[in-house]
Amino acid sequence: MLLNINLIKIHKNYIFASVTNENQNSKTYNMKKRQILFSTLITGLIVLVISSCSDKMYVNRAITWAENGERLDTALKSVEKASELEETKNWPKTYYAKGYVYQKIYESNKSKFKDLAERPLFKAYDNYKKAYEMDEEEKFKGSIDAAMFKMHSYFIKEGVNAFKQNDYQSAFDNFKYSLKVSEMPIFENRIDTAIMFNAGIAAQNMKNWEEAAKYYQMAAKHDYGGARTYVLLKNAYLQAGDTTKAVETLKAGFNKYPSNQNMIASLINHYLLNTDHPEKALTFIEEAKEQHPENAQYYSAEAQIYDQMGEIEKAKESYKAALERDPDLFMALYNLGVLYYNAGVDLVSKANQTKDDEKYKKLRKQANEKFKQAIPYMEKALEVKPDATNVMNTLSTLYYRLRTEDPKYVEKYKQIRKKLQQLQKEDQQQKQQQR
Repeated sequence: MLLNINLIKIHKNYIFASVTNENQNSKTYNMKKRQILFSTLITGLIVLVISSCSDKMYVNRAITWAENGERLDTALKSVEKASELEETKNWPKTYYAKGYVYQKIYESNKSKFKDLAERPLFKAYDNYKKAYEMDEEEKFKGSIDAAMFKMHSYFIKEGVNAFKQNDYQSAFDNFKYSLKVSEMPIFENRIDTAIMFNAGIAAQNMKNWEEAAKYYQMAAKHDYGGARTYVLLKNAYLQAGDTTKAVETLKAGFNKYPSNQNMIASLINHYLLNTDHPEKALTFIEEAKEQHPENAQYYSAEAQIYDQMGEIEKAKESYKAALERDPDLFMALYNLGVLYYNAGVDLVSKANQTKDDEKYKKLRKQANEKFKQAIPYMEKALEVKPDATNVMNTLSTLYYRLRTEDPKYVEKYKQIRKKLQQLQKEDQQQKQQQR
């Protein structure tokens, strides 16, 4: 019995000892496993931190290199790399740095950096703007605000210089970006009306009528340029094919500047030259005459409208009223002479159609009276514009027709023909020299 108990005890001890060793081994294994996992985690975190620091280093180094202005090419490569990396491509500082590098490229006087980037000033603004919008924590907005003041002056300077060199596309682009800069919060809703207007002028010189109208409209909204801006805006709309807006602009300009002579003249000319209803301008002319009763141009414009409406006698009265106020007004002199000349031509035509000899003579005599009435106005018009060939040709015809009426017309005919021939000769010589 004792032997069996001892054997059992030994067996139990054996079993117990075996179980105890397994637990110890398992604990040792798990501890090692944890150590390995912990070590791996620490290593991964270290790698991640190093990687993160390494990625951001591209940005920080780019700023440092840009600051001293010596390694702008390296700075640009560095920040372009950063804008592609996962860790830094959505980091506001990346685009602040990019804007800063482009700004420094623009500002650099070193020829080796001039071709690093096209339009660096524009790229500087675009990247600064992107950084500003991404910077929710406002870590870089102060620096960007400071840069924007420089951007604003740079764009204006470049725009003015380009305009002076007739590079209107570049002028327009710079003025446009200058206005974008002034929309930044730091400028507190600043309104650059002069830049708006100049952007419109640049666009007009490029014949980009839609953009011209856009910026003239902006300037007009803030009362910049007065009536002139409305006239330019009207012209831009007309060139762009928007007649409705052109007329609306003229009316708005007239309502705002009713006493401005350029505004009135533009409105009258529109109805005279661009519509089939010139009579609509009479209302505006009456208002203009009330405000400027001594302005001969309004009476002359009124006469032209009556002429187009077929009311010839009213036209004559208005032309004469214009000449009372300005005896040297060429348009009134010439057009009044034409009215008498055309009346004479109509009578000659009637005379040629009749078979009655007495009636023929009577009509011819009436025609000559009209021709004689035309001469003083035509001669005065030639005094005002001595090289006006259309006036000379008309006088030549008048003198020739009346040559049998009075010998003086024969002599006048010879003189005017001689002058015309001399002008023709000079014109031919000038054309040959141009070839």
